[in-house]
Amino acid sequence: SRFGSSDPRLDAITPLALRSLQMCAHETYMDCPYYEQLMYVGDTRLEALTTYTISRDDRLPRKSILLFGLSRLPDGLTQARYPSRDVQVIPPFALWWVGMVYDYALWRDDREFVASLLPAVRAVLDGFLAYVDGEDLLHAQPGWNFSDWTAGWPIGVPPDGFGGCSGVIHWHLIYTLELASRLEGWAGDPFAAQRWQSWHARLAAAAETHFWDDARGLFADDLAHTCFSEHTQCLALLSGALAGERRERTAQNLLTDESLTRTTIYFTHYLFETYRLLEQPAALFERLGLWFDLAAQGFKTTPEQPEPSRSDCHGWGAHPLYHFFATLLGIRPSAPGFGQVEIKPIPGHLTQLAGELVHPLGRIIVDLHFASGHVRGSVMLPAGLHGTFCYAGKTVALRVGMQAIDL
Repeated sequence: SRFGSSDPRLDAITPLALRSLQMCAHETYMDCPYYEQLMYVGDTRLEALTTYTISRDDRLPRKSILLFGLSRLPDGLTQARYPSRDVQVIPPFALWWVGMVYDYALWRDDREFVASLLPAVRAVLDGFLAYVDGEDLLHAQPGWNFSDWTAGWPIGVPPDGFGGCSGVIHWHLIYTLELASRLEGWAGDPFAAQRWQSWHARLAAAAETHFWDDARGLFADDLAHTCFSEHTQCLALLSGALAGERRERTAQNLLTDESLTRTTIYFTHYLFETYRLLEQPAALFERLGLWFDLAAQGFKTTPEQPEPSRSDCHGWGAHPLYHFFATLLGIRPSAPGFGQVEIKPIPGHLTQLAGELVHPLGRIIVDLHFASGHVRGSVMLPAGLHGTFCYAGKTVALRVGMQAIDL
């Protein structure tokens, strides 16, 4: 794949991100090449997504999905890292594994492989639902409920993440139920899809009852409404459960409330996903500032977290490379198996975006120029692929071959 833009700062990030991914990809992915040297689910989801955008070789993503599936414990949850001689459980990472299966189903065309994983997906979700109480509130499970290396969260665990009802983890489950419902629908089991949708609606209703703070216009991290984070707002918005005024207020306050607990390098991937959903490229570029500064600090790879940091090379920090293709240039699958494509750029201040993205059928080639709210350029799709191009509220159909864009 290839990416280019009118902002040279993006070009400076690419070699750091690519080098980080290379250093954390061996016979399996790993979190970092110096410390644990282990494959963790939360890290691996971001590494695999980045791999999909730059290579057709999906052997490492497939292997990681299979290994984590094989690591499941009697309660249904995957282990946090695997293979490993020591068992470690990070319950939220089991939910990210369901996300990995969903990502593979979108970016690669192997329905049989995806369908073979669904019994394990169901086991993970049932393991979580066993901790839902009579008010449809999820109680944090035993284990290390790590969500992000956020300042003020002890060992990365969000408020009420030690056995209580955490808004972050509750919304994380709702988000994952939506992905699982889509997976079941694609695989041809509408009854299973409906089951997950039913739970999605029930838990979302409970979240709106117990975590919504009307005075703040935000979802709280805890039932006492004393803590609020970007993490909870991102997961609530990405879950697809919000609508109307409450969604608008959540989105607006995510963008403007500076008192929110901020994401760090790892969870900023989901913040960027939310900025894409809200079409807020300026906010995305502002948060890319950490990556823009890395080269000047002497980094050759992406670190684990902002200072005080530990690892100078952590593969999860490569995710901006994914967002160059999938968010700024806006090339994403719009059907399972990458059977259709949606190209929806959000250039922000950029005047030019161009790139080639690998696809199972060939290459998607895009060259776009932006001025005064308009876009001109071209898109070329490989044989067998069609889709849509969206910009400034307008949508045009894309066909095989070269096609001019003028909107």
